[in-house]
Amino acid sequence: MLITEDGKIVPRQPIQDQSLWVRDDFNTNNDWKMPIPLDVVADIEAALPGLKQKSLHPRDIRPEHFPLPNSKSFLNSVNQAIEVGPGFALLTGFPTQQLGAADASIAYQGFMSYFGNIAIQNRIGEYVVEVSNKGRGLGPQARGHYGNAELNFHADGGNAVSLLCLETASQGGQSLLIGAASVYNAILRERPDILPILERGFYHHRRDEREEHDPKVTPWRTPVFAYYDDRLHLIYTRISIDYCEAEGIEITLAEKEALDFLDSVLARPELQVSMDLAPGDLQIVNNFLCLHARTSYQDSKTQKRRLIRLWLDNENSLRNGPGKMDWYMPENSRFLRERMSFLEME
Repeated sequence: MLITEDGKIVPRQPIQDQSLWVRDDFNTNNDWKMPIPLDVVADIEAALPGLKQKSLHPRDIRPEHFPLPNSKSFLNSVNQAIEVGPGFALLTGFPTQQLGAADASIAYQGFMSYFGNIAIQNRIGEYVVEVSNKGRGLGPQARGHYGNAELNFHADGGNAVSLLCLETASQGGQSLLIGAASVYNAILRERPDILPILERGFYHHRRDEREEHDPKVTPWRTPVFAYYDDRLHLIYTRISIDYCEAEGIEITLAEKEALDFLDSVLARPELQVSMDLAPGDLQIVNNFLCLHARTSYQDSKTQKRRLIRLWLDNENSLRNGPGKMDWYMPENSRFLRERMSFLEME
Protein backbone atom coordinates (compact mmCIF):
# COMPACT_ATOMS: atom_id res chain seq x y z
CA MET A 1 0.00 0.00 0.00
CA LEU A 2 1.18 3.51 -0.81
CA ILE A 3 0.18 6.48 1.32
CA THR A 4 -0.57 9.59 -0.73
CA GLU A 5 -0.06 13.25 0.05
CA ASP A 6 -3.43 13.60 1.77
CA GLY A 7 -3.18 10.38 3.74
CA LYS A 8 -5.18 8.16 1.40
CA ILE A 9 -4.16 4.56 0.79
CA VAL A 10 -3.47 3.65 -2.84
CA PRO A 11 -3.19 -0.06 -3.63
CA ARG A 12 -0.09 -0.82 -5.62
CA GLN A 13 -1.39 -1.93 -8.98
CA PRO A 14 -0.11 -1.82 -12.56
CA ILE A 15 -0.54 1.40 -14.54
CA GLN A 16 -2.78 0.79 -17.55
CA ASP A 17 -3.51 4.28 -18.86
CA GLN A 18 -2.28 6.08 -22.00
CA SER A 19 1.10 6.81 -20.39
CA LEU A 20 2.05 3.12 -20.60
CA TRP A 21 4.33 2.36 -23.53
CA VAL A 22 7.39 0.37 -24.58
CA ARG A 23 9.80 0.66 -27.49
CA ASP A 24 7.75 -1.43 -29.89
CA ASP A 25 4.84 1.00 -29.61
CA PHE A 26 6.94 3.42 -31.70
CA ASN A 27 7.51 1.85 -35.07
CA THR A 28 10.59 2.30 -37.18
CA ASN A 29 8.92 4.34 -39.92
CA ASN A 30 8.74 7.27 -37.49
CA ASP A 31 5.07 8.05 -38.06
CA TRP A 32 4.82 8.86 -34.34
CA LYS A 33 6.82 12.03 -34.93
CA MET A 34 4.79 15.22 -35.24
CA PRO A 35 5.76 17.33 -38.28
CA ILE A 36 4.94 20.99 -37.68
CA PRO A 37 2.29 21.90 -40.28
CA LEU A 38 3.14 24.65 -42.76
CA ASP A 39 0.42 26.93 -41.42
CA VAL A 40 1.90 26.59 -37.93
CA VAL A 41 5.36 27.43 -39.30
CA ALA A 42 3.80 30.48 -40.95
CA ASP A 43 2.25 31.46 -37.61
CA ILE A 44 5.64 31.15 -35.89
CA GLU A 45 7.40 33.29 -38.48
CA ALA A 46 4.65 35.91 -38.43
CA ALA A 47 4.67 36.16 -34.61
CA LEU A 48 8.43 36.52 -34.27
CA PRO A 49 8.85 40.25 -35.12
CA GLY A 50 6.28 41.28 -32.53
CA LEU A 51 7.94 39.24 -29.79
CA LYS A 52 11.37 40.62 -30.69
CA GLN A 53 10.03 44.16 -30.52
CA LYS A 54 8.71 43.60 -26.99
CA SER A 55 12.17 42.54 -25.69
CA LEU A 56 10.60 40.49 -22.90
CA HIS A 57 12.54 38.46 -20.38
CA PRO A 58 11.94 34.74 -21.08
CA ARG A 59 10.11 34.31 -17.75
CA ASP A 60 7.57 36.96 -18.81
CA ILE A 61 6.68 35.56 -22.25
CA ARG A 62 3.06 34.45 -22.52
CA PRO A 63 0.96 33.12 -25.44
CA GLU A 64 -0.63 36.53 -25.98
CA HIS A 65 2.85 37.86 -26.81
CA PHE A 66 3.27 35.25 -29.55
CA PRO A 67 -0.11 34.77 -31.27
CA LEU A 68 -0.52 31.55 -33.28
CA PRO A 69 -4.06 31.89 -34.68
CA ASN A 70 -3.91 28.86 -36.99
CA SER A 71 -2.17 26.52 -34.56
CA LYS A 72 -4.75 25.66 -31.90
CA SER A 73 -5.45 22.12 -33.09
CA PHE A 74 -1.78 21.25 -33.43
CA LEU A 75 -0.91 22.75 -30.03
CA ASN A 76 -3.72 20.78 -28.40
CA SER A 77 -2.49 17.51 -29.91
CA VAL A 78 1.04 18.18 -28.64
CA ASN A 79 -0.23 19.04 -25.17
CA GLN A 80 -2.32 15.86 -25.14
CA ALA A 81 0.76 13.77 -25.86
CA ILE A 82 2.72 15.45 -23.07
CA GLU A 83 -0.01 15.38 -20.44
CA VAL A 84 -1.90 12.11 -20.89
CA GLY A 85 -0.23 10.27 -23.76
CA PRO A 86 3.28 8.86 -23.73
CA GLY A 87 4.56 11.90 -21.85
CA PHE A 88 6.65 13.27 -24.69
CA ALA A 89 6.40 14.70 -28.17
CA LEU A 90 8.98 15.04 -30.93
CA LEU A 91 8.12 17.86 -33.31
CA THR A 92 9.99 18.16 -36.58
CA GLY A 93 10.42 21.11 -38.91
CA PHE A 94 10.85 24.05 -36.54
CA PRO A 95 12.28 26.79 -38.80
CA THR A 96 15.75 27.00 -37.27
CA GLN A 97 17.66 27.32 -40.53
CA GLN A 98 15.25 29.85 -42.02
CA LEU A 99 15.39 32.05 -38.92
CA GLY A 100 18.99 31.62 -37.81
CA ALA A 101 20.04 30.62 -34.31
CA ALA A 102 19.28 33.88 -32.47
CA ASP A 103 15.80 34.38 -33.93
CA ALA A 104 15.03 30.66 -33.69
CA SER A 105 15.75 30.84 -29.95
CA ILE A 106 13.30 33.73 -29.51
CA ALA A 107 10.64 32.01 -31.60
CA TYR A 108 11.18 28.82 -29.63
CA GLN A 109 10.56 30.68 -26.38
CA GLY A 110 7.36 32.14 -27.75
CA PHE A 111 6.16 28.78 -29.05
CA MET A 112 6.91 26.98 -25.79
CA SER A 113 4.99 29.56 -23.74
CA TYR A 114 1.89 27.63 -24.83
CA PHE A 115 3.09 24.69 -22.71
CA GLY A 116 4.11 26.54 -19.55
CA ASN A 117 6.03 29.49 -18.16
CA ILE A 118 9.76 29.44 -18.91
CA ALA A 119 11.52 28.67 -15.62
CA ILE A 120 14.95 29.40 -14.19
CA GLN A 121 17.47 26.55 -14.57
CA ASN A 122 20.45 27.43 -12.39
CA ARG A 123 21.92 29.74 -9.78
CA ILE A 124 23.53 32.02 -12.35
CA GLY A 125 20.05 32.97 -13.49
CA GLU A 126 19.77 31.28 -16.89
CA TYR A 127 16.30 30.69 -18.27
CA VAL A 128 17.50 29.70 -21.73
CA VAL A 129 20.43 27.26 -21.66
CA GLU A 130 22.62 26.22 -24.56
CA VAL A 131 23.44 22.52 -24.33
CA SER A 132 26.86 22.02 -25.90
CA ASN A 133 30.28 20.72 -24.94
CA LYS A 134 31.85 23.35 -22.72
CA GLY A 135 34.66 21.03 -21.67
CA ARG A 136 33.60 20.43 -18.07
CA GLY A 137 33.41 16.88 -16.76
CA LEU A 138 30.34 15.63 -14.95
CA GLY A 139 30.66 15.90 -11.16
CA PRO A 140 29.40 17.48 -7.91
CA GLN A 141 30.23 20.94 -9.28
CA ALA A 142 29.15 20.42 -12.89
CA ARG A 143 25.89 19.34 -14.47
CA GLY A 144 25.50 17.31 -17.64
CA HIS A 145 24.97 20.10 -20.14
CA TYR A 146 28.52 21.37 -19.55
CA GLY A 147 30.16 18.39 -21.26
CA ASN A 148 29.78 15.58 -23.76
CA ALA A 149 29.69 12.58 -21.43
CA GLU A 150 26.95 9.97 -21.36
CA LEU A 151 24.04 10.96 -19.11
CA ASN A 152 22.03 8.25 -17.39
CA PHE A 153 18.26 8.43 -17.06
CA HIS A 154 17.08 11.36 -14.98
CA ALA A 155 14.43 14.06 -14.69
CA ASP A 156 14.91 17.83 -14.87
CA GLY A 157 13.17 20.75 -13.18
CA GLY A 158 9.66 22.04 -13.79
CA ASN A 159 6.76 20.12 -15.28
CA ALA A 160 8.55 19.59 -18.59
CA VAL A 161 11.93 19.94 -20.22
CA SER A 162 12.30 20.86 -23.88
CA LEU A 163 15.15 20.81 -26.37
CA LEU A 164 15.41 22.54 -29.74
CA CYS A 165 18.16 21.13 -31.95
CA LEU A 166 20.25 23.66 -33.86
CA GLU A 167 23.07 21.35 -34.87
CA THR A 168 24.02 17.70 -34.32
CA ALA A 169 27.30 16.18 -33.17
CA SER A 170 29.54 14.46 -35.68
CA GLN A 171 29.16 11.26 -33.65
CA GLY A 172 26.78 10.15 -30.86
CA GLY A 173 24.50 12.32 -28.76
CA GLN A 174 21.43 10.13 -29.12
CA SER A 175 18.42 11.05 -26.96
CA LEU A 176 16.76 8.23 -24.97
CA LEU A 177 13.40 8.25 -23.18
CA ILE A 178 11.70 5.76 -20.87
CA GLY A 179 8.18 5.84 -19.47
CA ALA A 180 7.32 5.95 -15.77
CA ALA A 181 4.45 3.49 -16.17
CA SER A 182 6.52 0.74 -17.79
CA VAL A 183 9.27 1.14 -15.18
CA TYR A 184 6.82 1.06 -12.28
CA ASN A 185 4.98 -1.96 -13.68
CA ALA A 186 8.22 -3.91 -14.11
CA ILE A 187 9.27 -3.28 -10.52
CA LEU A 188 5.81 -4.04 -9.17
CA ARG A 189 5.83 -7.32 -11.10
CA GLU A 190 9.40 -8.42 -10.37
CA ARG A 191 10.56 -6.74 -7.13
CA PRO A 192 7.59 -5.32 -5.21
CA ASP A 193 9.62 -5.66 -2.02
CA ILE A 194 11.79 -2.66 -2.96
CA LEU A 195 8.90 -0.29 -3.67
CA PRO A 196 8.66 0.94 -0.05
CA ILE A 197 12.32 2.00 -0.25
CA LEU A 198 11.81 3.82 -3.55
CA GLU A 199 8.63 5.44 -2.24
CA ARG A 200 10.43 6.67 0.87
CA GLY A 201 12.96 8.28 -1.42
CA PHE A 202 16.45 9.72 -1.09
CA TYR A 203 18.41 12.84 -0.29
CA HIS A 204 19.95 14.68 -3.24
CA HIS A 205 23.22 16.57 -3.61
CA ARG A 206 22.71 20.14 -4.75
CA ARG A 207 25.84 20.06 -6.94
CA ASP A 208 26.91 23.63 -6.23
CA GLU A 209 23.47 24.94 -7.26
CA ARG A 210 22.78 26.54 -3.88
CA GLU A 211 23.25 29.64 -1.81
CA GLU A 212 26.36 29.69 0.36
CA HIS A 213 24.37 29.24 3.56
CA ASP A 214 22.34 26.31 2.21
CA PRO A 215 23.40 22.72 3.03
CA LYS A 216 25.06 20.77 0.22
CA VAL A 217 22.39 18.06 0.53
CA THR A 218 18.63 18.50 0.59
CA PRO A 219 17.17 18.33 4.13
CA TRP A 220 14.33 16.11 2.88
CA ARG A 221 13.97 12.90 0.91
CA THR A 222 12.45 12.96 -2.55
CA PRO A 223 10.38 9.87 -3.43
CA VAL A 224 11.27 8.01 -6.62
CA PHE A 225 7.64 6.93 -6.99
CA ALA A 226 4.84 8.96 -5.44
CA TYR A 227 1.19 9.78 -5.95
CA TYR A 228 0.01 13.37 -6.13
CA ASP A 229 -3.59 14.12 -7.10
CA ASP A 230 -4.05 10.36 -7.54
CA ARG A 231 -1.46 10.27 -10.34
CA LEU A 232 1.82 8.40 -10.30
CA HIS A 233 4.97 10.54 -10.49
CA LEU A 234 8.50 9.28 -11.18
CA ILE A 235 11.35 11.52 -9.98
CA TYR A 236 14.89 10.17 -10.22
CA THR A 237 18.52 11.21 -10.65
CA ARG A 238 20.94 8.56 -9.38
CA ILE A 239 24.08 10.64 -9.60
CA SER A 240 22.88 13.29 -7.15
CA ILE A 241 21.85 10.54 -4.72
CA ASP A 242 25.29 8.89 -4.88
CA TYR A 243 27.12 12.18 -4.33
CA CYS A 244 25.45 12.46 -0.92
CA GLU A 245 27.71 9.75 0.52
CA ALA A 246 30.69 12.10 0.30
CA GLU A 247 28.74 14.50 2.54
CA GLY A 248 28.20 11.89 5.26
CA ILE A 249 24.74 10.67 4.20
CA GLU A 250 24.42 6.91 4.58
CA ILE A 251 22.91 4.94 1.71
CA THR A 252 22.16 1.50 3.14
CA LEU A 253 22.81 -1.77 1.38
CA ALA A 254 19.06 -2.27 0.97
CA GLU A 255 18.75 1.19 -0.58
CA LYS A 256 21.64 0.52 -2.95
CA GLU A 257 20.07 -2.79 -3.95
CA ALA A 258 16.79 -1.01 -4.73
CA LEU A 259 18.57 1.67 -6.76
CA ASP A 260 20.63 -0.91 -8.63
CA PHE A 261 17.53 -2.86 -9.59
CA LEU A 262 15.80 0.33 -10.71
CA ASP A 263 18.84 1.12 -12.86
CA SER A 264 18.73 -2.38 -14.36
CA VAL A 265 15.12 -1.78 -15.41
CA LEU A 266 16.04 1.60 -16.88
CA ALA A 267 18.78 -0.11 -18.92
CA ARG A 268 16.35 -2.42 -20.73
CA PRO A 269 16.36 -1.45 -24.43
CA GLU A 270 12.86 -2.85 -24.96
CA LEU A 271 11.48 -0.15 -22.63
CA GLN A 272 13.34 2.75 -24.28
CA VAL A 273 12.68 4.89 -27.30
CA SER A 274 15.72 6.49 -28.92
CA MET A 275 15.97 9.41 -31.31
CA ASP A 276 18.67 11.23 -33.19
CA LEU A 277 17.71 14.88 -32.91
CA ALA A 278 18.23 16.71 -36.20
CA PRO A 279 18.26 20.48 -36.78
CA GLY A 280 14.70 21.75 -36.41
CA ASP A 281 13.64 18.90 -34.12
CA LEU A 282 11.86 20.04 -30.96
CA GLN A 283 11.50 17.56 -28.11
CA ILE A 284 9.18 18.09 -25.12
CA VAL A 285 9.28 15.66 -22.18
CA ASN A 286 6.99 15.50 -19.16
CA ASN A 287 9.36 15.28 -16.18
CA PHE A 288 7.00 13.09 -14.16
CA LEU A 289 5.91 10.68 -16.91
CA CYS A 290 9.32 10.06 -18.52
CA LEU A 291 13.00 10.04 -17.70
CA HIS A 292 15.51 11.09 -20.33
CA ALA A 293 19.11 10.16 -21.05
CA ARG A 294 21.83 10.91 -23.60
CA THR A 295 24.63 8.90 -25.12
CA SER A 296 28.12 10.42 -25.17
CA TYR A 297 29.08 12.39 -28.25
CA GLN A 298 31.98 13.83 -30.16
CA ASP A 299 32.12 17.10 -32.07
CA SER A 300 34.30 17.80 -35.05
CA LYS A 301 35.80 21.08 -36.23
CA THR A 302 32.93 21.57 -38.64
CA GLN A 303 30.05 19.90 -36.78
CA LYS A 304 29.26 20.62 -33.13
CA ARG A 305 26.23 19.51 -31.16
CA ARG A 306 24.17 22.53 -30.12
CA LEU A 307 20.73 22.57 -28.57
CA ILE A 308 18.64 25.08 -26.66
CA ARG A 309 16.99 23.86 -23.46
CA LEU A 310 13.99 25.25 -21.61
CA TRP A 311 12.39 24.19 -18.35
CA LEU A 312 8.65 24.79 -18.19
CA ASP A 313 6.39 25.38 -15.20
CA ASN A 314 2.80 24.75 -16.27
CA GLU A 315 0.27 25.64 -13.59
CA ASN A 316 -2.40 23.79 -15.58
CA SER A 317 -0.45 20.55 -15.84
CA LEU A 318 -2.06 17.42 -14.43
CA ARG A 319 1.16 16.64 -12.56
CA ASN A 320 3.10 18.70 -10.04
CA GLY A 321 5.79 16.86 -8.12
CA PRO A 322 9.22 17.43 -6.58
CA GLY A 323 12.40 17.61 -8.59
CA LYS A 324 15.51 19.58 -9.39
CA MET A 325 13.84 22.93 -8.89
CA ASP A 326 13.31 21.97 -5.25
CA TRP A 327 16.90 20.82 -4.77
CA TYR A 328 18.68 23.66 -6.57
CA MET A 329 16.36 26.67 -6.31
CA PRO A 330 13.68 25.94 -3.67
CA GLU A 331 12.55 29.55 -3.61
CA ASN A 332 11.37 29.11 -7.22
CA SER A 333 9.61 25.78 -6.69
CA ARG A 334 5.83 25.82 -7.06
CA PHE A 335 5.73 22.31 -5.63
CA LEU A 336 7.41 23.39 -2.40
CA ARG A 337 5.16 26.40 -2.07
CA GLU A 338 2.07 24.26 -2.41
CA ARG A 339 3.06 20.92 -0.91
CA MET A 340 6.10 21.20 1.35
CA SER A 341 4.31 19.35 4.17
CA PHE A 342 4.36 16.10 2.18
CA LEU A 343 8.14 15.86 2.06
CA GLU A 344 9.89 14.03 4.87
CA MET A 345 12.17 16.27 6.92
CA GLU A 346 14.85 14.63 9.04
